[in-house]
Amino acid sequence: MASDPGASAKRTLGRARETVQKIHQAAVRHQDPHLHQLADDISEIALTLGHDAGPVQEWRVCPVCGAEPGSHCIRKPGHELVDGMHPERTRL
Repeated sequence: MASDPGASAKRTLGRARETVQKIHQAAVRHQDPHLHQLADDISEIALTLGHDAGPVQEWRVCPVCGAEPGSHCIRKPGHELVDGMHPERTRL
């Protein structure tokens, strides 16, 4: 039985997503917005090339509370949290 020819591509894409997430986490840790921008650029380039950049909340700043990628949302009056996140963060 032949191996799945797409398996290697899936592993590579998974590594790319993990790497972008690590960049966002480093940006939060070092409070470096430039790192967030670089990770966003990588995700946008991947999308233009037809690759799924992963769940939007992993690379998008929350439009409600301003939580950076890699960090959790914080409670804001009048805004509900769903699974620890504002629903607006998960919509494009």
